[in-house]
Amino acid sequence: MSQAMGSYLHSVRLRRAELGDSMGALERALAEPEGDSSRWVARVHAALAEVRHDLDDHIEVTERPDGLYAGLRAEATRLAGPLRQLQDEHPRLVGMADQALASAAHEGEIDRDALRAEAGQLLRRLADHRRRGATLIYEAYHFDVGGTG
Repeated sequence: MSQAMGSYLHSVRLRRAELGDSMGALERALAEPEGDSSRWVARVHAALAEVRHDLDDHIEVTERPDGLYAGLRAEATRLAGPLRQLQDEHPRLVGMADQALASAAHEGEIDRDALRAEAGQLLRRLADHRRRGATLIYEAYHFDVGGTG
């Protein structure tokens, strides 16, 4: 692995940690007692917004022309299929995050159980996506991007 790729993978690790941290914040917000409904919804909405922002960062760092996926395709062509699967998941993940954000921003009474289910499903999908992405990086470079989260 080149020094440039090593530096780039360090950047990927940092972005991965940020997304993991925002996912953890969302999980904690969802687990808070709902006593004050408007406060609970506001915290969940803020945590969802941070996840959505970090998801955009993840997509940018992986899909840009000189990004992670291009590097993986060039250095480990055998991984092209799984990489395509990961990339194809991005629009669905964005859609799920946007839907959960819209649910949390809804005026009036919010169905907290539905919001919790939407956000929980997003967290499960993101966790699986991150795990498979880290596995591909390891298979290609024997570099663990684990990080937190």
